[in-house]
Amino acid sequence: MLISNTPVEPYLVEGEEVLVKREDLSALPPAPPFSKVRGLLPHLDSLKRSGYSIIGYTETAISMAGWGVAWGCKEIGDLRAVIFDPQYKEPHPVLEYHRSMWKQFGAEIRPIKAGMARVNWNISRNLLRKAFGEKKSILLPLGLPLEQTIKATAVETRLTLDTYPNVRSIVVNVGSGTIAAGVWKGAHNWVEKDPTNRTISVYGIMGRTGDVQGKRKKITEKAGLALGDYGLFRSSVPFYLEDPHWEYMDRCDAPCPFPSHPYYDRKAWDWLVKNLSNLPKPVLFWNIGH
Repeated sequence: MLISNTPVEPYLVEGEEVLVKREDLSALPPAPPFSKVRGLLPHLDSLKRSGYSIIGYTETAISMAGWGVAWGCKEIGDLRAVIFDPQYKEPHPVLEYHRSMWKQFGAEIRPIKAGMARVNWNISRNLLRKAFGEKKSILLPLGLPLEQTIKATAVETRLTLDTYPNVRSIVVNVGSGTIAAGVWKGAHNWVEKDPTNRTISVYGIMGRTGDVQGKRKKITEKAGLALGDYGLFRSSVPFYLEDPHWEYMDRCDAPCPFPSHPYYDRKAWDWLVKNLSNLPKPVLFWNIGH
């Protein structure tokens, strides 16, 4: 089902070794190859135990989340996935493939007009409540920013640093910021276990341009940490958030020696390659999905 302590692979980049954490291998096929399934399965199990039987999700153009929800509901059992499917005039080939995976796992697919994700989420919630009621159905949040995912990623980060204690930089793609928060939290916990390891930094690379300060605040809140002297906690692990100014639907075709998602992780890999000379080494790249 889920794979603990996924492999780390070394690759040469301009003569420098970069370690790559293959979190895209967090679950065996036919699960989607992205690490948010770590928190998704326990979250779905919790919802089932709370009495929910209908699990809704509002999909976007290229996200794998709907695939994860459809797979997870079948994996847990006795859960019915309902995917709200935006109807684009020219659907992206990635979306067409994801639709085939929803069907493979028996999800109910409900077409909705394409539009802003947050607006579509509100529309989907109303449709779900009307069709199934509030006691049995629940609509998952956009991007699956689940607390269980943060905790599971933090555990995986600590396991990785236990094996590779000399790592000095971790680079990770930032979408919702959930995985980045988990990586930062895990690195912080690892350092707190042994304060002699206070030389590690985390670099979050935004796959979609936007409000850097706002995103940083959200990641800080998710991780339960603080930068500097404000807040209840202060992290000894620096967290840097970079915006290379990619748009969400921009595809990155930069060379990459391992399977990496061209709309997500490869954007962060491109940043790493361009900035490798300035990063403390060894460098670990956290590959969320492919």
